[in-house]
Amino acid sequence: MSKPKSDWSRRKFLKTLGTGGAIALGTAAATAVRVAAADGIDPEGRARSSHSHEYPDVLPGFVKHLEPQEGYLGTTQLLGGLELFDEREHGFAQTVRRTSQKDWSGKWGEAILAAVQEKNAYVAAMSSEEKEDLTWATAIVNASDQIHVNMRYQHWEQIPIAASKLELPAAEMTAKIKKVAKWYGAEMVGVAEINEAMRPFVYKIGRTQGTYRGGWPGYEDPGRDIPWPYPYKYCIVCGNFEDLQTAKANTGGLNNISVATECSDNDIYPIYLETVIRQLGWDAKAQPFANKDIMEGPFAVAAGLGEQGRSGLVVSPWGSHVRFYEVLTNMPLVPDKPIDFGLRDFCRVCKKCADNCPSGAISKETEPAEVMTTTKRLGWEWNAYKCMAYRISYGCSTCAVVCPFSKPDSSLHTIGRFLATQKPIQSALVKIDDTFYGRFPKPRQMDKWAPWRV
Repeated sequence: MSKPKSDWSRRKFLKTLGTGGAIALGTAAATAVRVAAADGIDPEGRARSSHSHEYPDVLPGFVKHLEPQEGYLGTTQLLGGLELFDEREHGFAQTVRRTSQKDWSGKWGEAILAAVQEKNAYVAAMSSEEKEDLTWATAIVNASDQIHVNMRYQHWEQIPIAASKLELPAAEMTAKIKKVAKWYGAEMVGVAEINEAMRPFVYKIGRTQGTYRGGWPGYEDPGRDIPWPYPYKYCIVCGNFEDLQTAKANTGGLNNISVATECSDNDIYPIYLETVIRQLGWDAKAQPFANKDIMEGPFAVAAGLGEQGRSGLVVSPWGSHVRFYEVLTNMPLVPDKPIDFGLRDFCRVCKKCADNCPSGAISKETEPAEVMTTTKRLGWEWNAYKCMAYRISYGCSTCAVVCPFSKPDSSLHTIGRFLATQKPIQSALVKIDDTFYGRFPKPRQMDKWAPWRV
């Protein structure tokens, strides 16, 4: 399908603003030229590294901190209708089970079988170079997934809780444990309380098998009951950004390795933090990526790390190309407050993730409507079957990387993020992003960015 070209020139765009918004937005647009040029940095010899230089440690002053409100998760209104969720019904878990057992029954079975068949046809038509790329990418993804396998339920040996307990005021303990989390590599840290309001986002049954690449003959996950009331009071939520430049491949092997590598790293970081907390004399339990008691997105929102966007992903002020991980504990902590940086209104007018979604899984409706996940909420529909099927066939995180917020910190983007909180000019900001980054951003190319290409 041909992609429409923007009919907005820089001159026409600025002219339509008038004097009221031209100064601030004109400054942002001018700076965007420099940033867009820098975005095409030569990747020769570039290696994955910490993104700490790209994202600040503290939220900008224009981000609002919200008091927790009954019936809301951050800026998202909850409408009740609780349905506790079995983690084994998650799309990735379904893919592992269905492909290993050859069970193609029901909606998940039909969607996964069609996706497997499409992938087989896609691979069969590849050139020899493309097949080599797939081999490298698969090896790197499987190397990442093997970490998940070894972090599966009851496979990690926890260090004993120290007999001597470090006692500190909750505020001091919170500040210090957050700093330790950043020492180990966390780029975002927040704390959420595990209370009755978060009950919809604690699984009723968790997984016991830690793989997302595929099962084995006879594979079965018996599951494990997750108790309520829950034995831990606080959830430390950390976030790390995927490598944005390689994730901008949007789909395929280059994108897959960016996502998978960050996911496996995020199995290691919470183990560090769990062990530290237990050695301070407090119980703690890490949440490896493929073996969680809780849903990471809602807890990230409750911990003040972002808002839920149109795509269903949590969008931080620096974008939605972020992977979350958690440590559960009873050490005394001070919960953070949810945040509001204008995302809900921005998502109404942007729709960039929906327009770019290759599977058509994201709603293009302007207004949020009543949708059902684990609880009814006001949001935008997201078709899990379409999304998962496409990811099986090709790999994808297009919605995360095309989001206008998914950019490193800079003076330009600081201006843009501030202006994005101003409802009257949000449509204009979308046009700025489309002008300088493209309504349909060009994917990163394998030959320039793949680590195995020489």
